[in-house]
Amino acid sequence: MTSKKPIVIFPEYFDARLKRSEGRKVPVSEAVKSPNIEELSIILTKLDYDFTISKGRYPGNWSNSHGCLKAEAQLSKTQLLHKLGAELKELRKTN
Repeated sequence: MTSKKPIVIFPEYFDARLKRSEGRKVPVSEAVKSPNIEELSIILTKLDYDFTISKGRYPGNWSNSHGCLKAEAQLSKTQLLHKLGAELKELRKTN
């Protein structure tokens, strides 16, 4: 029985205001200003991934409590982040 650990996703990974050294994990072309848990959960639901919302804090910015998502996916973390970044850009275009 192999149990894969969930992929932990913080909103800071997609924040265009942050430098890569400050915690952004996607290119600026896939980043948005001030992403939030609600937007990411909408996208994960749309893409049909199982996930839970956690109260975890991003270690690089522990004073802000935005929370995090723990997603179950067959993709690697990098692939999932790029997919979420592209969808987040699309979501922001339509709103």
